[in-house]
Amino acid sequence: MPNDTQILNVQGLSVQIPVHGSMLRPVRDVNLEVGRGETVAVVGESGCGKSLTALAIMGLLPRQAMVQSDALRLNSESLAQASPKRWRQLRGDQIAMIFQDPMTALDPCYRIGNQMCEILQQHRKISRTDAMARSRDLLGKVGIPAPEERLKQYPHQLSGGLRQRVMIAMALLCEPELIIADEPTTALDVTIQAQILRLLRDIQQETNIGLLLITHDLGVVAGMADRIVVMYGGQVVEVGTCDQVLAQPLHPYTEGLVRSIPVPGETEQGETLGYIPGIVPRQVGELSACGFVDRCPYATDICHAKSIPMRDADNARLMRCILPTDGSARDPAVWVLPDETTAQGAATHGSTPCPKF
Repeated sequence: MPNDTQILNVQGLSVQIPVHGSMLRPVRDVNLEVGRGETVAVVGESGCGKSLTALAIMGLLPRQAMVQSDALRLNSESLAQASPKRWRQLRGDQIAMIFQDPMTALDPCYRIGNQMCEILQQHRKISRTDAMARSRDLLGKVGIPAPEERLKQYPHQLSGGLRQRVMIAMALLCEPELIIADEPTTALDVTIQAQILRLLRDIQQETNIGLLLITHDLGVVAGMADRIVVMYGGQVVEVGTCDQVLAQPLHPYTEGLVRSIPVPGETEQGETLGYIPGIVPRQVGELSACGFVDRCPYATDICHAKSIPMRDADNARLMRCILPTDGSARDPAVWVLPDETTAQGAATHGSTPCPKF
């Protein structure tokens, strides 16, 4: 991605958390980029490290968490070197976050108007009267009826959909260059979900901001994302455009996610949807094999031999798998082996996998 269009550049991001005498590694060597006017979706099941990645980017992890990265930049500024004072200047101004649970993200003891004014007056030289007017205008812009009255209300007096719209308005107050939306439609009904997603898309197109969308639902990103980053077990396992990933997933995990989505008009009533057996492994210590090996329908001894690195695939795509990229899958003779040692092991221990998806 050209540097003049790049807003966020994350390279080699890892998070380690000490837990009961062992070291939990919920995020491992994550790379991602977001450009101006671009929507990048980070998808994966619960527990794969999506939200922790977002919190690490925002500098919001607790002190016990150890965050390491080769590069963590917002425009040309290194976030890894930002002081606490600088972070207070950046958050809400150049980079903002929409949290998945607005009921806990909003302060229950303060009226909506007071919370919005505080953000504006923290980052802008503006009177309270002007800050309140700006807040009222933004509440109306995000589709909240009677915005003047909403400013006087407390979070518990609003519905879930209205609280999420308030969170979006708060994120937009200082016109940031990048917004991170962490599961913005969680616990909302289908109709409200569609409205929130449409609102985010319209705002992104209107303001040309970068949007990093965190979700576990591939159906959510189908009409929104330009690119998809698939995470599993704290690692990025596939990167591609939205059309590429949904139409022809390369990694077995992505394949399982796509096959688990019911397709209106195609999925017959009573038909069993695809699923991925097993659970996400506990992320402790260094990986000595592919992180997906115990759940993969194509796994052989090759995959047990060592961890699998990311590699270039067709059409500027990336994948963390030895399978071929033409969809044939699935002949061990054409698998892309990490090195000669593993190749020798494959020749000795090769086996024919049995898909379970």
